[in-house]
Amino acid sequence: FLDKYFLESVRHVKEAEFMQLHQGGMSVSNYAMRFEHLARFYLQAIFEAWKCRKFAKGLRQELKRVVVPMAITKFSALVEKAKVVERLEGGNRVMKTAKGPAGSKKGGDQRKPYDRPQPQQGGPVIRQPADAARGGKQGGGATLRC
Repeated sequence: FLDKYFLESVRHVKEAEFMQLHQGGMSVSNYAMRFEHLARFYLQAIFEAWKCRKFAKGLRQELKRVVVPMAITKFSALVEKAKVVERLEGGNRVMKTAKGPAGSKKGGDQRKPYDRPQPQQGGPVIRQPADAARGGKQGGGATLRC
């Protein structure tokens, strides 16, 4: 089939693309489809275990870190596990980006990270010493607000 419909130069380009393929910004599903498509152009015999190692090697680091230690040697099982890990990792990533960094609140009420709201009343602020909070001896100190 390949000899009939693809020029040798095109096959070599596709084979090289296969050997250098990495997931990058693709989803695991798209990466697996691209991997399978390009694997047809690889001229050497492909064994299932080698195919799994090659696929896992091209995954993004956060997925590879979880999937590689599983040592899966069945390609379809590897793809499914990678999809599950991607879904779990993606859920965490969405939560992180929705929350945003600590200092990136939008709106008019922006505070510095350690600013505490101050009481609005002008009276003295009485603070209880640490010993009193634990049931120890109470000291009678008052802190006045400036």
